[in-house]
Amino acid sequence: MSEPAPPHAQSPELHGHRRMLSDLPVQTIGMTTLPSENPTWRGWVLGFFCVAAICLVIPYFDFVLRGTMFSNSMFPASSVFILFALCVGVTALLSAYRTALGLTSQDLVLVFGMTMVVNAIPGCGFWVFWVTQTTGGYFFKSPENNYDKLVLPHIPESWAPHDNETIRPIEWFYTGLPPGKEIPWGAWVGPYIIWCLALLMIFGMIFALCGLLRRQWSDHEQLTFPLAQLPQDMVSGLYGGPTAPFLKDRLALWGIGLTFLFHSWNNFGDYFSQVPRIPQGADLHQYLLEPPLNALLPVWAKIYPSVIGLTYLLSLEISFSLWFYFLALKAIAFSSTQSGLLPMGKYWSGPFVDQGTGALIGMAVGALYMARYELGGSFLEAIGKRAQRQETSDPSPRLLWTMLVACFAGSVAWMMWMGVEPVYALSMLLFLLLVMVGMTRLSCEGGLFFMQMTVFPLNFVNLFGTPVNMGATQYVRLAIWDRVMVADWYRVLFMPNVMNGLHLASRTSLRRRPLMAAMACAVVVALVVSFFSMLTTAYKAPGGATQMAWYFKDHPISEYKSMAATTSQIASYETKLAKAEAEQREVPYSDLPDAARRDWWRVFWIGLGMGFMFLSLMLRRFFFWFPHPIGYVMWMGPYPDLCLWFSFFIGWAIKLTLLKFGGSRMYMRTKRFFIGIVIGEACAIVVWKLVALFANNINGINILPG
Repeated sequence: MSEPAPPHAQSPELHGHRRMLSDLPVQTIGMTTLPSENPTWRGWVLGFFCVAAICLVIPYFDFVLRGTMFSNSMFPASSVFILFALCVGVTALLSAYRTALGLTSQDLVLVFGMTMVVNAIPGCGFWVFWVTQTTGGYFFKSPENNYDKLVLPHIPESWAPHDNETIRPIEWFYTGLPPGKEIPWGAWVGPYIIWCLALLMIFGMIFALCGLLRRQWSDHEQLTFPLAQLPQDMVSGLYGGPTAPFLKDRLALWGIGLTFLFHSWNNFGDYFSQVPRIPQGADLHQYLLEPPLNALLPVWAKIYPSVIGLTYLLSLEISFSLWFYFLALKAIAFSSTQSGLLPMGKYWSGPFVDQGTGALIGMAVGALYMARYELGGSFLEAIGKRAQRQETSDPSPRLLWTMLVACFAGSVAWMMWMGVEPVYALSMLLFLLLVMVGMTRLSCEGGLFFMQMTVFPLNFVNLFGTPVNMGATQYVRLAIWDRVMVADWYRVLFMPNVMNGLHLASRTSLRRRPLMAAMACAVVVALVVSFFSMLTTAYKAPGGATQMAWYFKDHPISEYKSMAATTSQIASYETKLAKAEAEQREVPYSDLPDAARRDWWRVFWIGLGMGFMFLSLMLRRFFFWFPHPIGYVMWMGPYPDLCLWFSFFIGWAIKLTLLKFGGSRMYMRTKRFFIGIVIGEACAIVVWKLVALFANNINGINILPG
């Protein structure tokens, strides 16, 4: 047997971007040993049980209890808590009694992957935006907003239930179920199935892309996958293996305990006013009230333990980039406002956001270019031009490519069935896929679980084909489709969780075929269970959905107001165009509404962002050190950076200090403390949600950024 590599050789992510290889897969948990890499039936049963449980409680936990939400970011708090509870409780107990029901590491990873991928479906990832986008206009219409003339005629009848004299599914959903009435399940079934078909085709493309890119990112480029390092360490449990047991590591337990106590102390303040809260950062506004410093506003210095813990797992160049580019954004925006080039606060929605969008597209294109040999090889295997690799637990390339093409074609066909021209359907889908690839790269390389981008597929397509070219009907239908599929400004995309799950499987000896099948089945189960849990929660909540959260009132009003304004401009332009054609003249440019104009400045800034991304990659590869561009990409949505930059800085500074004075050995010794911090925060979220449930506290504090 060869001797283990020294710590610095085991940790290539200490200074570079490559993923660490030191944590070998753990084959056994407790007293159960499996010679194969397949999960047992116990893992499947437990996985489906946990998926159903999550989908049952999230609508109530997120929209009635409020406070910290499980479904509005990619932080898998419920999955981490379930895995921790299984490692501590079920596995330890069953193993102590020497039963045959002990869980293997493959079972635990299967449960984690299944629960992680469905976390947002019953909440902010699908349900909230589907129900409000398709029904909000019917409930909030009035003579003043004119929705019934400007928007509703363009929505297909099959997309939503409709009120009549006997049952009023939409009205009761938003106002609450009247006494003596029953939930009108049947009215929702048809529209729900139609939209589930659209979502399942998106999921099919996600699974296929992750299956095709996993080998490149996980094995060849060896990205860090910080979110996958948590469960990878946890499954070592209490017992043996090549690495020390996680739950017997004192630093890991200290990290879990201190973070849990920190949040518990602050949550006690919700119930006992005499308990002072520990500040979790500060707003710096009080120091920036006078000009010219007020041009820097807003500036927050927030401390989020989970962000610090995940940042510690990154390479120094990536963690440096995450806070450096935020300060660069502030400096450039400050100088631009002082010189009169930009008005105050314009950088929130101006050229900086467009640059970040272009950088994300560039990152996605660059990632696909780097994977060209892997993708090309798998395609040749799929069509039979190259022999398939002998030993792999991945689904076959033929299956993955067939699924990608079939689901892409199915999505285009779905939109065409709904009256959308192929060119717009293709453009929307291609942009969405590029964004998903780019954001998945950000998550796998930078450990980011809170990201936003304000440019939706329809916004991007409108840069080249204006709403007046689409027509009101196509515009409204595409606006609803892309908001349902993008959900809350991309912050709860499913693809990063799928990719993290597949990488985790490759590091814990779980066959990826059953994991992918289990995650796909989990999606179907989640859609079924959340149908009942979400409707039950809304209909039986006091005052209905409008009293639960802004998602069910302010959001649909804002969306339909925007659609009404655009369709009104389209109608106005068509009137002017008909008059001009009758008079045999052109419509003057000054008379064109915004819906008929192309914003070439936005195209320029997006192109500049792409160019800077490619320039950064070239400089880093061929010439000299240059800051990693991942922080520049975060300009696509400055709000997450505003929340997280200070925590990025703290995580970077701690790691830099420990490496400087303790070397790589110190990093390896302290790594599990920071993993424990993330686990402790996840446990605090779940435990205090349960406390809020029993105490009927509907306004608890928010632990996560949001």
